[in-house]
Amino acid sequence: MRALLFLAVLTFVISCKEQPKKAEETVTMSAEALAEHGKQMMVTYCYQCHNPNTSRESMLGPPMIGIKKHYISDSTTKEAFVADLLSWMKGPKEENSKMPHAMEKFGLMNHQVYPDSVIVGIAEYMYDNEIEKPEWYQKHHDEMHGPGEGKRHGQNDQKKGDQ
Repeated sequence: MRALLFLAVLTFVISCKEQPKKAEETVTMSAEALAEHGKQMMVTYCYQCHNPNTSRESMLGPPMIGIKKHYISDSTTKEAFVADLLSWMKGPKEENSKMPHAMEKFGLMNHQVYPDSVIVGIAEYMYDNEIEKPEWYQKHHDEMHGPGEGKRHGQNDQKKGDQ
């Protein structure tokens, strides 16, 4: 009986000593894997209403590229963009919108309850990567803002996508 008790205690002690090693081993994702994860979260959570493959007439909300271009300027930091998106998602308010034309067309976005980690992952992906544009988007953008108006609205996607 003592031998069995000793063996149980020894097993417990050994397994406890191995736990910190496992806790120290953190899984790190490559930049490509993080980007793919962010894109997948955007497709899963956002494309229900903001899908770039939906016709302009059938969209329930503005395309994600439009959101990016209105919320990110050349002076917008990633931290500021993430904070803006988190704030918006926690309680969309008309007075906080940076997209008045989208508000006119689509109305106020319904409050969505997503974990902060999901919103942060999507925001970081949007900031760092090119966002898919609907076929009709460039013409619409030029009609609304004029040709060549892109840089003011964070249209340096190529630069950010290449980082």
